[in-house]
Amino acid sequence: MPGRTGHSRRKVLLRVVGLVAAVAALALCAKALIDSWSTVSTAVATADPGWIAVALLASAASMFGLAVLWKRTLATFDEVRPLRVVTSWYFVGELGKYIPGGIWPVVGRGELASRGGVPRGLAYTSTMLSLALMCVGAAFASGLLAPFLTADGGRVGPEMLLLALVPIGVVCAHPSVSGRLLGLLDRVSKGRIRIAAPPFRTMLSLILSAIPTWLLVGAASVAVTQALGYEQLPARIAFAAIAAWIIGFLAVPVPAGAGVREILFVAISGLEPGPAVAVAAIARLLLMVVDAAGGTLGLLWLRTGRRLPTPAPNEGETLG
Repeated sequence: MPGRTGHSRRKVLLRVVGLVAAVAALALCAKALIDSWSTVSTAVATADPGWIAVALLASAASMFGLAVLWKRTLATFDEVRPLRVVTSWYFVGELGKYIPGGIWPVVGRGELASRGGVPRGLAYTSTMLSLALMCVGAAFASGLLAPFLTADGGRVGPEMLLLALVPIGVVCAHPSVSGRLLGLLDRVSKGRIRIAAPPFRTMLSLILSAIPTWLLVGAASVAVTQALGYEQLPARIAFAAIAAWIIGFLAVPVPAGAGVREILFVAISGLEPGPAVAVAAIARLLLMVVDAAGGTLGLLWLRTGRRLPTPAPNEGETLG
């Protein structure tokens, strides 16, 4: 009986800590929104509201697409969950990217999935795998846009190195390679994470399913540029937005890639520095609006009467 009481107390404490962390992350996101608004308010005031609405919708659809990618990754390992549940986990967990350190979105999503009944090892592994697939999908999307850059007569620079993720990602997706990586993870975790490598076709399908998401990210920046009335080469703007987003994501210590994405967008977009900064800042602001709205709705859904399944003990669980 005392053991059960102690376990219940730990569960309550963990839930309280998780709620406090989520609220703190939401507050940091709100602060970032306020700070960004002071920078872009003048530009937004003169922008075409119709195109801004298009950009906001594209931003929301792109982030929803990443949640769907994670859902499909979980389903690959026979963890089939309702879309609304995984979407809530995703958006609440993603608030962690506004906390310095870079690991918090992984921790947030992994913990929420674990508490929702997904084996802990798989919860974290699927999160990291979906992030890797996301990056390779972004490189594929950039590759689709690359021919239009040269056709438009734009310069080609070091940003094209992003395309190297395509062959690297495809090779790593093959079971002969991914199986070894997962085997290494099994040994490092001392058998707690034993996951069979998915078939090559399944991995390629997941990568390809991420491409539309990244084209939407690029389309959002194209719409913002149009809203501000700047002349643009749409393919270059979209390419710059995707490249800046991914490289900003890989800048792990920086909360949500703050500053890094804007600098890269200015360097790649082909716009003059002033207009490029305005486009990058507004595009970032719209993504923060999506994060804040999605995180708030997800948090409310998770904390209301629609309780998630009680997680079973999953330490040392074997997956095959």
